[in-house]
Amino acid sequence: MRSFTYLCNLNLSFFNLNIKPKHWVTLFILALVWGSSFILIKRGIEYFTPIQVGALRIALAGLFLLPISVKSIKSLPKKNFHWLFLTAIVGSFIPMFLFPIAEVHLDSSIAGIFNALMSIFVIVLGVVFFKYKTHFGEITGVILSFIGVILLLRSSSENGVHTSNEWVYHLMLICAALMYAYSGLLTQKYMGNLSSIVWTAFIELVLLIPALIVLIISGFFKTIWEHPEALKGIGFVFILALFGSVLANIFYYKLIRETSASFASSVSLLMPLVAFCWGLLDGENLGFIQITGGILIVLGLYFGRKEINLPKQKTRKKLI
Repeated sequence: MRSFTYLCNLNLSFFNLNIKPKHWVTLFILALVWGSSFILIKRGIEYFTPIQVGALRIALAGLFLLPISVKSIKSLPKKNFHWLFLTAIVGSFIPMFLFPIAEVHLDSSIAGIFNALMSIFVIVLGVVFFKYKTHFGEITGVILSFIGVILLLRSSSENGVHTSNEWVYHLMLICAALMYAYSGLLTQKYMGNLSSIVWTAFIELVLLIPALIVLIISGFFKTIWEHPEALKGIGFVFILALFGSVLANIFYYKLIRETSASFASSVSLLMPLVAFCWGLLDGENLGFIQITGGILIVLGLYFGRKEINLPKQKTRKKLI
């Protein structure tokens, strides 16, 4: 009980930051770009396998930034390379495959809602592994978001249609959000004096060769030759890689450097709204339980950013 009271009385450094209008503008632009990425993934898997979509996205991003990464290779501190490698694997490589695999069986709007958990995971991981301070509002947010996820796991639509082993794909999305959160915290701690564009270029360089290997093994080049509309599919992934991976990551890491991983992860509060709008335009149907779960996750994110001061109990004077 004493430890819980101690947590409630702590202040998160998020509220002491000098958040400028340009940071909010960046946050909204990132929400628009990343919120639209789920529908682009959905379009990509209409032409390629989920593995091919993920590998192609990584490979294109690596090729875009290859000149920068090669030019700046000497500026990377060797002592931070293993952290950069871990950030690349956890924050870019694995999630790039988890989302396409899950979206084969789930709507893109649901993927956007689950990704909103990234902001909550930043709080939890920050406290557990990075000795960040927290407060009662964040604890409330974690509880509300957890309930929201449970509701999403219980139902996928009002019409009662469920995918076989649906919970597995929900779990993939949760793991991806967890990885995004952890990589954001690693970036905040270990990016150092590197610019966001150089940091992003190094991450994509680390993943370029593995992504090309996956493309070869998965039969991607055979698919291009045989699929009559393969170039159209490449176009969707090209947009996804350029805007959703390269440009968005550069501005995201820059936002982390200028503010904090906690503030930057707030982008996940707005992303589900963008993904939801794209889903409706694409004819997706969200059930009542799913909408309720999504609202609870968003409320959890709101309270996770709001410091709640509990009223102090008045102490009675003892009569002598």
